[in-house]
Amino acid sequence: MNQIYLGAAVLCMAAVLFLESLSPLHAVGAPLRRWARNGALSVLAVGTTLATPLLFWAVAGPLGLTMPGGLVQWGWPVWAQWVLTFLVMEGMAYALHRLSHAMPWLWRLHAVHHSDVELDATTTHRHHPLENLVGALLTLPVLIALAPPPLAVLAYSLVVLAVATLSHGNLCLPAWLDRGLRWLVVTPAYHRVHHSAHRPQTDSNYATLLPLFDHLFRSVAPVPPDGGRGLTMGLERGRDARSQSLAALLRAPFSAAAAPVAEAARPRAARDGA
Repeated sequence: MNQIYLGAAVLCMAAVLFLESLSPLHAVGAPLRRWARNGALSVLAVGTTLATPLLFWAVAGPLGLTMPGGLVQWGWPVWAQWVLTFLVMEGMAYALHRLSHAMPWLWRLHAVHHSDVELDATTTHRHHPLENLVGALLTLPVLIALAPPPLAVLAYSLVVLAVATLSHGNLCLPAWLDRGLRWLVVTPAYHRVHHSAHRPQTDSNYATLLPLFDHLFRSVAPVPPDGGRGLTMGLERGRDARSQSLAALLRAPFSAAAAPVAEAARPRAARDGA
């Protein structure tokens, strides 16, 4: 399954970068250095994610987490198992994403993703490797307890991969198309709001695949009429070349002095000691 995911990730990245060259939302100059930096972070982050199940299974037996889970024991029909798998995995992704904005120590990790001063397909997997490790370790116990069909998990992962790569793209979709699609799936304009440097917009539109959860939990921010073309991407601080280096981004969660990117965008309540 890892090989399938990696192959799909490369294919999605190439496809969206090609679409960006045909219909960019705005021009971006000299992206190769930024692409190389994002690529390095992506390799580390995706590698951590794919390796985490091996670590988990090494300790799952002694902890008694290898018994058949709920869906097997309840005997749900296959179609219901697939629907529940998609909803549970998307719900977990939404909850973890929202917590990553609310909890200071999680935000320190997640801010690396938000610190990109441009938004395109290469931003998709630009995460600190420890963020992916934490996310996988929190998600895997739930999946093992639920024991969903492996193909359903793979299918969800591949659909999210395609949608997430597209939604990070520097793409100018026809307004009518983006407006119609964003009721069903996360679109480039919808997700671009989430990457705005303006904090109220950053703390909104958390959904990865289904905007349903944003609507249910009232975390939707409106998409500007220009599709987000005029929004400033990234964070308010840490926009200089030194803060954007690979070494600085890897250090960012651990030291405010080394990486103001993480500190600058901490939730205001946390900064004030609330």
